[in-house]
Amino acid sequence: MSPKTATKPQPPPKPTALEATPRAPRTPEQIRAEQMAQAAADTAKAKANLPAVAPTSTAVALPDNRTPVQAYLDEIAPASIVGRLVKFNKDGNFVTTDDDAVIGDDVDFVALVDQTLVGWIKFAGEGAPPDRIMGLLYDGFVMPARGTLGDDDQAKWEIGLNGQPQDPWSHQIYVVLERRDESHELFTFVTSSITGRRAIGNLLRHYDRMERANANAFPIVRLKVGGFNHRDDRVGWVKVPVVAVVGRAPKESAAKPDGSIGADMSDEIPF
Repeated sequence: MSPKTATKPQPPPKPTALEATPRAPRTPEQIRAEQMAQAAADTAKAKANLPAVAPTSTAVALPDNRTPVQAYLDEIAPASIVGRLVKFNKDGNFVTTDDDAVIGDDVDFVALVDQTLVGWIKFAGEGAPPDRIMGLLYDGFVMPARGTLGDDDQAKWEIGLNGQPQDPWSHQIYVVLERRDESHELFTFVTSSITGRRAIGNLLRHYDRMERANANAFPIVRLKVGGFNHRDDRVGWVKVPVVAVVGRAPKESAAKPDGSIGADMSDEIPF
């Protein structure tokens, strides 16, 4: 009689899905981290589907360090206009666009230059929100080259006031101004003209010199009207915007919008 073969002990059966020990619930921090990771993955996927940039482009790509909330808010409500809008109109005057009131050249403003917004804007027709590729200049935004934006076929461009095809993409600059009086009212001067951008460029150069000198101040400016004789005698004198620097104000003296809970919960009815 042969000896009995030893029986190898068998491991206990694995629990079924219903019998498995339940995992500990995720913490709010874990849930938020997963949501942010998923949002980042969705953003990367969307960017991967964008048209390839032409090899000759000189645009500099910057990392998108916005949170998902900031990216969403930038999409539905781009922050560009602070306070009242100011433009240099066709008559050659600085005006507030809500009432067409002319701003005198004796009014002092503090130019909050570090809030300067630059970039491209493409208007999509009446009632449709414009496309924007914009950012804060002093936060490191690098404006992409026009050739990377598409819409290069001039045959599809609309005809402008000068009878020539007009580029749908416009180079715009936004500068925030604080009225230097007891009101501290805020305005945003917006310009897309060559002369307007040059006027802002001169202001930014002045501010850069102040920064290199560690002035810790913003320029005080007045909105004036300059001009030049056009080479075509039929055109004559052409008015251009001038942002004249007349002084400086300490940065800490600039007005800060009241974002406190008390202000948000005010019981005062504004109408």
